[in-house]
Parts: sequence; structure tokens; C-alpha cells
Amino acid sequence: MPSGSSSRNVSTKTVASLVLAFASAAVFAAVASASPPWRPLADLYASRSLSGATLTGDSSDAAPIAPPAANLAEPKPGPAGETAERTRGAKNPRKALMLSLLLPGAGELYSGHKGRATGFFISEGAIWANFAAWEIAGRLRKDNYIEQAQLNAGIGTSSESDDYWRLVGVYSRSSGSGPDSYEDALRRDARNEFPSDPAAQDAWVAQRLPTGNRAWNWTSASLQENYLDTRQSSTRAYHRAKFSFALAILNRLASAIDTQMLHRGDSKAERSEIGRNDFQILTGMTAEGGGRILLRRTF
Repeated sequence: MPSGSSSRNVSTKTVASLVLAFASAAVFAAVASASPPWRPLADLYASRSLSGATLTGDSSDAAPIAPPAANLAEPKPGPAGETAERTRGAKNPRKALMLSLLLPGAGELYSGHKGRATGFFISEGAIWANFAAWEIAGRLRKDNYIEQAQLNAGIGTSSESDDYWRLVGVYSRSSGSGPDSYEDALRRDARNEFPSDPAAQDAWVAQRLPTGNRAWNWTSASLQENYLDTRQSSTRAYHRAKFSFALAILNRLASAIDTQMLHRGDSKAERSEIGRNDFQILTGMTAEGGGRILLRRTF
């Protein structure tokens, strides 16, 4: 056969090979884009490449493929949601931690996790609402037992220390003799302090004995018992209010830890998004005039 005819046949075969290659690539791209994004093996073989068919002009051609001539399909950008996810990784984790220590949920909001931030905001609000409720309850009950002491024990003051109101509940009267008298308890302590000095004992008792509007004398034991119950209820309310401070500290620690966990999760998600859903077509020519095509998609 003449050499000119042979050259035309080789060129025709080369063109036909490339046409078939590009047609196969188009069909593969259409099928790949129509397939669902999830695959059962995607979790097991993440970031593995799917290498495609090789078409040549001669079946006996074993020459190595030439360097890629062109990248015809650039990686497609992910949806808007993926872009938002990637921006989270750029947040400063230390700043998020400090914000959460100041206000639980602020670090999550800074990192872009509004749902988690809302949960911590609600818990923080509930903690301080609990604190306010028990503080108000303690104050109301304190006013109640002070009023009981004024009405039923003859006390004429309301601005005394907690130790004073405790003694009002322990002893039925402030002066006099007997085991239910506060003065009798003071004299026993004075004799222990000054066993051989009666004058020093009297001075010691006089210095500590409530007099005037601070003196008390309960009219009945039942009224004194009601006073004790109300005072104990007020004390419990104040203790529960103080417990809110411990809850607030725990809430801040939980939020700070949560921001660091979210940051690590966002960083992993950002790395996994790199090259995800990329589809590329790489073509090359062999020295004998054949053509090869590489189809690659990263899941």
C-alpha cells in the first residue's frame, strides 16, 4: 500500500480513538453526576480514586502514557453549605474557648454553631433564673421569721446578724435562769473563763447579753418551733441559690470543652472536603499515534 494511504489510515484511527474516548468520558460523567453522592464503600474507602478506561489506537501498543496533555474538568466547587463549613476551621479555637468561659455559648456562636450556642444560652439563663428564684425565696422567708420573732418574742430590731437570729431560735428567752435561758448559758461560759473572779464573770456576761429591743421571750414553744422551721427553710433556699454558682462554673467548662471538640470536628470535615466530589478527565498521546484517557472521580 502506498505510504500516503498508510499515513492517512493511522491518522483516521487516531482521530477515531480520541472521538471514542471523549464520548466514553461524556457518558461516564453523565452517569457519575446522576448517581447519588453516597456509596456504601465511601466510608471504608474515603478519598480513593476511580481510574477509568484506557483506549488505544492499537491493541498491541504497550508504550507508556505521555504526561497529561490537558485537565479538561476542573474540580467543581461544593455547595454553599460546604463553603460555610470550611470557614469554621479558620476560627481561632483559643478565642472560642475564652468566649465560652466568659459566656457559655458565645464560643459556639463565634465558631458558627448557632444551634449549640442556643442550648448553652438557654442553660445559662436557667441557672441564673434558678439563682434569682432561690434568693428571692430566701429573703421572703427571712422576713417572715423576723416578723414572727417581733410579734411572738418581743424583739424590736430587724437588722441583726445571722448568729443572733440563730440564738433566738435556740433559747426561749434571753435573760433569766434555767436551761432555756441564754443568760444562763453565758454565765456557765463565764465561770469557765474566770473560775475565781465573779466580777469578771459579771462583766463578761453583761458585755454579751442582749438587752433592750434585742432581748426576747417567746410566748409559747409552738411559736418558737414555727420560727425555727421558717428559718431553716430560708437557710435552705440561700444554700440552693449558692449552688447555682457551681452550676454556672460547670456550664462554662462544658462550653469551653465543646468549642474545642467542635473545632477538631470542623478541621476534620474541612480536610475531608478537600478534593471531594472532584471529577477529572486526563488525556495523553502515545509515540505511535495512539491516545489514552484517564477518568478520575474522588468520592
